[in-house]
Amino acid sequence: MARSASNYTITKRADGRWYTRVTVDGEVRTIYGKTQAEVKAKLKEKLWEIEQAQAAQLTNYMQADKITVKQWAMQCLETYSKVSVRGTTYSSYLTIINNHLPGIEDRKLNEVTNAMVQEHLQKMAKNTVTGEGLGEKSLLNIKNFLSLIFNQAIKNGILLRNPVTGVKVPKAGTKATRALTLYEQNMLLTAAREYSKPIMFAVVFALYTGCRKGEVIGLQWKDVDFDENIIHISQQLTRHYDIDETGSTKTILEVTNTKTKFSVRDIYMFKSFAEEFKAYKEKMIEWKKQNRFVHSEEDFVFVGAKNKAIEPRVFYKYYQEVMENAGIQDCNFHTLRHTFATRCIENGADILMVSRTLGHSNISTTLNKYSHLLPKHQKACMEKLETIYHPAET
Repeated sequence: MARSASNYTITKRADGRWYTRVTVDGEVRTIYGKTQAEVKAKLKEKLWEIEQAQAAQLTNYMQADKITVKQWAMQCLETYSKVSVRGTTYSSYLTIINNHLPGIEDRKLNEVTNAMVQEHLQKMAKNTVTGEGLGEKSLLNIKNFLSLIFNQAIKNGILLRNPVTGVKVPKAGTKATRALTLYEQNMLLTAAREYSKPIMFAVVFALYTGCRKGEVIGLQWKDVDFDENIIHISQQLTRHYDIDETGSTKTILEVTNTKTKFSVRDIYMFKSFAEEFKAYKEKMIEWKKQNRFVHSEEDFVFVGAKNKAIEPRVFYKYYQEVMENAGIQDCNFHTLRHTFATRCIENGADILMVSRTLGHSNISTTLNKYSHLLPKHQKACMEKLETIYHPAET
C-alpha cells in the first residue's frame, strides 16, 4: 500500500517552484509544481497510479514517466516489429514515427490520454476546404500503430491502460474514387502506345488487368503464360526503408510478397490484349539483342535502360509524360486500377469476379469502392433476365 500524500514533505525551491520526491522499488521521481497545492494534487495522482500498478502487478510501471512516445515507438519497432513484420510494414511504421507523431512524440507514456490521442488525429485530418492533411485510411493506420505500441507497454508491465482505446478516426473528407471516362481511357491508351519508350506499355497492361503499380513493375516473364493466356500475380516491387538498418532512413528497392495473401491471384487475358502483350515481349527481346542483353524469363517485364528493375520514381516520371501527352490531369497510376474495375462493372461483370481479379481481401472492399455503379449494373442484369423469362419470338 502506497504512503498517504500527507506523509510527504513538499518543499519550496530557490526559483519559487515547489517539489517533492516519490521513491518506489528504488526508482526516484521528482514532482514539480508552481504552487504547493499543485504539487499535492500531482502527488495524490501519482500515488494512486502506483497503487493501481502494484495491484495489477506491473513490473516496470516506473518507466512510464521516463520514456517518451517516440522513444518507446522506436524501441517497439526495433525489438518487436523488425523480427515479425515485412519490410514494407516496417517502412510504414517508421514513416508514422518520423512524420505523424508531432505534438505527442515528446510526451511521456503515462502522460498520454485518450483525449490527447483524439485531438492529435483530429489535427492531422484532411481539411475539407483546403484539402490539406491526411485521409481516413492514413489516420486509421496511425491510430492502429499507436494502439499497438501502447498495448506492448501494457504487456511489458509499463502501463495499466491503453489511451487509444475508444478513440474514433475523424471523418476526413475522403476524395471520391476517380476513374477515366471512355474518351480519356482511349486517349491515354493511344499516348502510351505512341510513347518513345516501350516500357509505357505498362499503362495498357494496367488498364487491361487492374494491377497495382508495385505488381506491374514487379512482374517477371516467368509469371506470364501465353499458352493459357494467364498472368500469375505473386509479388510486387517497392522501395522502402531498409529493415536491416536500425532507425535509418536508407531505402532499398526490393521484390516482396503482394500486399495481402488475397493479392496472390491469376488474371486471364482477353485475346486481343494477349496478342498485343506477346508483340510487346517480342519487341523487348529484339531490344535486348540490340543492346547486348540476354533475354531470360527471370527478367522483369517492364525494365529500365540497363534491363534491370525500374526505379518507381523513374517509372512514374515516364507515366506523367504520357499523361501530359494524352492531355489528362488528376490521374495517378492507381486511377488505372479504378478505371479497370469501373469498366468491368459497367459491362455487367460479376462483383465477386471483379473483387478476385483486383486481389481485394474481401468482397466488401469492392462493394464499398464501387457501390455507386451498382444501380446501372442491376438494371443491366434485370434486362438480361427479361430475355430469359420472355424470349423474343422467332
